[in-house]
Amino acid sequence: MSAFGGLFIGTSAIHASQRGLDVTGQNIANSATPGYTRQRVDLESIGGPGVPAFWSRYDGTGEGVKVTGVTRMNDEFLEARARNSNASLGNLQEQEKTMAAIERTVDEPSDTGLQKKLSQLWNSFGAAGNSPSVANQAPRAAALENAIGTAAQLNHMSNSLTTQWNDTATELGANVNDVNKMAEDIAKLNVAIRNNNIAKVPSNELLDQRDVLIAKVTELTGATVRPAEMDRGAAFNSQAVDVMIGGKALVSGTQATSLQLTPADPAYPAGTVAVKWADGSAADITTGRIAGQTTSLNDTIPKYLKEFDDIAASLAKTVNEQQAKGFTVEGEVGADLFVAEGGGPVTAANIRVKADAKPNDLAVSSGNPTGPNPSLDGNNALAMSRHIADKDGPDSTYNQMVVRLGVQAQSVNRNVTVQENVVRQAEDARDNVSGVSLNEEMTNMIRYQHSFAAAAKFIGVIDQTLDTLIHMTR
Repeated sequence: MSAFGGLFIGTSAIHASQRGLDVTGQNIANSATPGYTRQRVDLESIGGPGVPAFWSRYDGTGEGVKVTGVTRMNDEFLEARARNSNASLGNLQEQEKTMAAIERTVDEPSDTGLQKKLSQLWNSFGAAGNSPSVANQAPRAAALENAIGTAAQLNHMSNSLTTQWNDTATELGANVNDVNKMAEDIAKLNVAIRNNNIAKVPSNELLDQRDVLIAKVTELTGATVRPAEMDRGAAFNSQAVDVMIGGKALVSGTQATSLQLTPADPAYPAGTVAVKWADGSAADITTGRIAGQTTSLNDTIPKYLKEFDDIAASLAKTVNEQQAKGFTVEGEVGADLFVAEGGGPVTAANIRVKADAKPNDLAVSSGNPTGPNPSLDGNNALAMSRHIADKDGPDSTYNQMVVRLGVQAQSVNRNVTVQENVVRQAEDARDNVSGVSLNEEMTNMIRYQHSFAAAAKFIGVIDQTLDTLIHMTR
């Protein structure tokens, strides 16, 4: 190799070191950028010529270094594991959010919950039975007010869960729209990445943007990713991907389809809410936040609303039947105290105390105080108060529901805690490969700086050598 060849070696070393510094700077600049994957310069030594010449011979010293590309340091397996773990966590977190809201609605144990209201209702009937005189109306007035308060508490609980249902349905609709928009963006990025590959232009940042969108879609739907079907049998790998949900493509290469919520504008109790494909076929979404929300809408919230309705119906039936067995202080047969506003079966949403009910309408006596055998004994009110201990009464039913709610909520909370640990481990493993370590980048920066300085020094030495050679005859 001639001395001029040394200049080429030095120039290639300068270029490689400069490129290494540029990539290191890019990594440092994006060390806090979400979804950024660290990059590394790919270097390759340049060998001698493969074709012999007539009047020269390759001496085997090499011809420097060249930059062959910049590689994203990612592991697809670890990426997929982190995405799947986050999808499972999203599902559980939606269930946890639903259970927490139901617990806030029930609010037990407390001094304002339904259990306290029921206890006050039965106790006030007992007080009315202990003071059944016509002149002493206060105990009966207290019992009537407690009845109104109990009905109002059931109304509040039902309204709170109905509002939660509607809010969850609205959030689900927004998530479906987000998935559709992100699917379109992924398809557009597939197009851009494919075009860059054809033009042999790096696409690392575009790949990062696409991975961020895919991670969000996966968290919502549990989608999986595979190399694009359009690449099978193609002359080159375009790096496009397909995003699959339940075996059907949400994104197929450069084309995106869409999901829809049915009914389009759900309102409780409009029926089963489902997420479907644009062609009307069912979308098999079994994990992710959308799966958790559909479970809440179709199972969890309606189940507890039904239990509230059963408690309200049991309360109305118990009180009204006991009313019918007694007499008021005015000698009237006891009439229904709880009714359904607007008619129909009694539910937690429509249970009311009869609008024109008065304290003296309570059937406190077991005998007619104005009949042929007058008796104002208060026994019927006392019998009413003993319903607090009914094995299948509203109190027992409600207590059992509260216990089940606590157990279910605790189970969901434990599952969330476990899955958070799984996600943390999966993301740590992924970040160990693809995350930016500032300590490592500082080391690389010093290495490339020294390499650059050494290459510059090498060129200077060659320049001095050539200068000596050129002027040696002077």
